[in-house]
Amino acid sequence: MSVDPEDRFELPRKFQHGVIRRERCDRVDVETVSTGASGTDPQGHATWRSIDLVVAKQGPAAAVRAFAETSAEDVNFTGYSWGRGTVYDSKLADRRWPLMLRLLDLVRSASDEEYAEAIATAEKMRDEFPVPAARAAMAVLALDRPEWCSADIADYSAESDHDNYTARLLMLASTSREQARELGRRIRDWMWVNDDRRAEGTFLATIDAGADEFLIGCLEKSRWHALNLLPKLPSELAVNTLIGELGPKDAQAALLDAAKRFPRRVLRWLAEAEPATQVDYVLRLHVAADPERARSELGRLSDVARQRVEALLGTAGTGGGSGAATEAELPRVLVVPPWTDREAGKPVPLKGLPIPAPYFCWPSRQSAGRTSIPEPDPSTADPKDQSTIVLTLADWLNSEYEPYSEAADVFFRRYPEQAVRHLLPSALGTAGPERRSAEAAVRFVARHRLADVVALAAESGAEAAAATRAVLDRRGLDVFPKSMPAVPLWADPASLPGILLAGREAALPISAVRVVVQMLTISSRREAAPYGGIEIVAEVCDRDSLAEFAWGLFENWAGAGYPTKKLGWAFDSLLWFGNEETVRRLAPLVRAWPGEGGSARAAGGLDVLIAVGGEEGLREVYDISQRSQFAALRTEAAKRIAKVAAARGLSADQLEDQLVLDLGAGVEGTVRLDYGARQFNVGFDEFVQPYVIDAVGKRRRSLPKPTAKDDAELAAEAQQRFSELRKDAKTLAVRQAARLERAMVTGRRWSGAEFRAVFVEHPLMRLLGRRLVWGEFDGAGTLGATFRIAEDGTLADVADERFVFGAGTAPSTIGLVHPVDLGSDLARWAEICHDYEIIQPFPQVGRPVFTLTPAEREATRLDRFCGAQLPTDRLLTLHRSPGWGSAALWDAGRTVATGRRLADRRILIVRVSPGYREGRLADTPEQTIADVWISATDANGRHGKRDQALKLGVLDAVAASEIVADLAAAVGA
Repeated sequence: MSVDPEDRFELPRKFQHGVIRRERCDRVDVETVSTGASGTDPQGHATWRSIDLVVAKQGPAAAVRAFAETSAEDVNFTGYSWGRGTVYDSKLADRRWPLMLRLLDLVRSASDEEYAEAIATAEKMRDEFPVPAARAAMAVLALDRPEWCSADIADYSAESDHDNYTARLLMLASTSREQARELGRRIRDWMWVNDDRRAEGTFLATIDAGADEFLIGCLEKSRWHALNLLPKLPSELAVNTLIGELGPKDAQAALLDAAKRFPRRVLRWLAEAEPATQVDYVLRLHVAADPERARSELGRLSDVARQRVEALLGTAGTGGGSGAATEAELPRVLVVPPWTDREAGKPVPLKGLPIPAPYFCWPSRQSAGRTSIPEPDPSTADPKDQSTIVLTLADWLNSEYEPYSEAADVFFRRYPEQAVRHLLPSALGTAGPERRSAEAAVRFVARHRLADVVALAAESGAEAAAATRAVLDRRGLDVFPKSMPAVPLWADPASLPGILLAGREAALPISAVRVVVQMLTISSRREAAPYGGIEIVAEVCDRDSLAEFAWGLFENWAGAGYPTKKLGWAFDSLLWFGNEETVRRLAPLVRAWPGEGGSARAAGGLDVLIAVGGEEGLREVYDISQRSQFAALRTEAAKRIAKVAAARGLSADQLEDQLVLDLGAGVEGTVRLDYGARQFNVGFDEFVQPYVIDAVGKRRRSLPKPTAKDDAELAAEAQQRFSELRKDAKTLAVRQAARLERAMVTGRRWSGAEFRAVFVEHPLMRLLGRRLVWGEFDGAGTLGATFRIAEDGTLADVADERFVFGAGTAPSTIGLVHPVDLGSDLARWAEICHDYEIIQPFPQVGRPVFTLTPAEREATRLDRFCGAQLPTDRLLTLHRSPGWGSAALWDAGRTVATGRRLADRRILIVRVSPGYREGRLADTPEQTIADVWISATDANGRHGKRDQALKLGVLDAVAASEIVADLAAAVGA
């Protein structure tokens, strides 16, 4: 009778070599194994020689006694022998394992008389040395005495690291399912037990499919290892255990692995299991992967299970009810994928192309940095370095190290024509890594229309132009790995939404969808572009159906427990095929993932929101940068906002101005909330706090309680919305006030149009803008007139007369005025604020003003603070304040300085003594300011030496006032 392949237990490949034989054998066999195994472990070979010497002189029984003695004591091993009290680089606890394996070889290959004597000695040693490790070692030697192993397992308790060694011995001694189950239940952490796969492999080979008992026992304390092996067992108990564990992401991946190995039996057990979200998910994937197999199993299912499977079979299809497209309607790449015929279409190298004149050279890395790009300098460029320089940048395009890829992007956008000229000899040359990198860079330039690469190639002749055109036409379709990645069960095309061709009249057949999935497996966000076939698919297929397909793939990936490394190609599919609906679905997940241990996914999700969501996606990322409860996610979002701003030729502040949320207030500055029978308008006061206006125009601090006439559901939603408005408005007011204060200190300027859009027309920002004093500055940065924004949106000057910006002929800008610059107008503005009861969002008119003395401006050290003492926590507060925190210096592991970045590549350094260590502030509760000085910085932000300090007079009046104010607050002056 034949055995069902799904009933066989196949030892996992990683355990198939090195399984320890425990049956009696000849000495010749032992020596063959020993000779082959000892060659890779000189120290283990030395260990073996030591015990071989005992056996040769005194016999196996003496070696058993010696090993029992050493197993019972904490003894060091040195050289070729054991010695108590000696020093060596490892304890005997680390070397007992190879000793045990060698002793097992020698005992099992001994003569019958020697074997009987050795086992008798082992029995005596178990009584003489009742230490768990010694007793377990004796149980390994006497496999025909299973009661020894059972007794030792009953006594086993994982209370110390040494018991991991005991547990490994007991794995080697176990011979029954009962023993395996009990041992698995008692092991504290299998990760530490599993130091040698030979023990694990031997255990599995001996217990066979019965290892499920052991693994289930290990689930609680060694979950990862148990879930790694349970799917490999053809056991109903193993599969039902995995079904019961569904919920955590690791169990989904394990069950999918089991379904791939034992598809028919897992199908039956899933169908019979209690319905649940995750069970239904895996069953749906499994049925869709092979509908015919599912149909063949219907007769072996109960009525309820059969109905579940039949319902899933009824929904299987190619998507959307559209008929499958014919091969003639499909692009060739979806019919005959390039990796199925690797010899077809290989380009013929074009040799002898002229080498362009030298053009680039590397700048000094010390002054410009590691990721600086080459500079055009034909006079000093070395002809030998040109191909190396440009090919290095081509490699950087696909680098996982973001500074490299960003530098390469800048280089090819800045010098596309010269770069292509130097790349063409490699891009059209002999096949290999250089050609692949060069081709990818040439396609990058062409894709972004940075230069006409065919015309540039034509400079070298018509043949070069034709070859370059062929490179572009191939679109990188011939660039794929030697071994294509396997497509997992959760990505089976039959389980995914169908893909429609443009026009939505025909769908891709399953075979073509399978090619699309395979192309996704070799595409990565870390490269300049996905595999070329992805672009072709995006061109010929319906955009919305592609987005649904990508979202279905993403949901399957998420349902399987995010099994791929890093973010994974399934996640990247949202980048290639996502749309505005993707943004709506993904944004809530991005906000929640950091709280679920998914910070990397959240950061990757920000890229998707920006790439496919347009302005709406960008606004979502900005919102996350402002309101996420997770600081790391806010930081990542802020980085991406700054990057987008730079790409648009804006500063991060300018882009933020365009993205400030209005919280739904609209042009009128109100939000309407509905109770059903009653409606309320929500306005915002001068502090950007919401208030309610009822039907009769009465102003209330909060919404009234719902009455019986109101719609309960609408009222609950309205109250929830008002609660969110309160929280969001408070957050917006605090953060925008801090941003405006920073704008005043740094001297940021707005054009007239920018100022009106942000501070006069925006429904919430105008509430902040009205409470501040603004100034008109000329092209040289000199303050002209000062003004404020009145409640009606007009401008009023210091005399409270109407002010018109830009009345002069010279161009001018608008900025927040620092009190240092107000001069005699400061008192008048303070009076206006008092008369109109204006409470400013941050100290402006009432801000303390400090100046440097003439002597201080000529000095290179700010003596007024040197020698001052301050608590370490105040120093940390200063270090973490806006504008501070740069140039931290360390001495003997302590932070001994903080700094403040200044304009024109300068930095102010405040050195303290004795410094502090993070997490150990109590060791140094007080600090003394030792030095305050200014240094120039290089391109990498590194400051110079102390004897190169600049005079304090380089500080402008605003910077000097702010620095002195911050230091005075820190020292309590």
